[in-house]
Amino acid sequence: MRGLGFRRDSKLSYSRTAHYTEIDDPLPRPPEAEFQGVAWDTIQKHPHLFQMHMPIDPDKLKNLLSDHPNKSFVDSVITTLKEGLWPWANTRPTESFPETWDNSWAPLPSNRERDFINNQCEAEVEAQRHSPAFGPDLLPGMYSTPNIAVPKPHSEALRLVANQSAGDFCQNNMIDRE
Repeated sequence: MRGLGFRRDSKLSYSRTAHYTEIDDPLPRPPEAEFQGVAWDTIQKHPHLFQMHMPIDPDKLKNLLSDHPNKSFVDSVITTLKEGLWPWANTRPTESFPETWDNSWAPLPSNRERDFINNQCEAEVEAQRHSPAFGPDLLPGMYSTPNIAVPKPHSEALRLVANQSAGDFCQNNMIDRE
């Protein structure tokens, strides 16, 4: 746990992670430029594709944390629960990145893997973790991520993996390494 777990050497439990919430800076907001351009226009025109679903009720959490000593940190967490979070990402890292990029080039090596990925995608849409299908072409500002199926350790079962490091224009290349 690298020192972030609970310490039981006193009568009170102590969590370093909880302590950091008392001293950490607020979570960063995206720059204003992220709320402009073709990707933002696509989000505004197709909100049904970008819904957020989570088991945490942000307003209830805010009420529970009403006496937290670091109000600005709590407010930033509540905002990210309501609006989403992509700290330090720059969706326009350089002029060389295209506006839209279809990175679904990787053919699957077997029907078993194709069927697994199709079934998993249907389950993710049903669970509201993926957007429903909207057509064969990406909308402006969208990037696709190759999905592959890899065997689980010591099993014949497969695991879905989204490779966000595949290709020159992958999402992970939009994050400053520093």
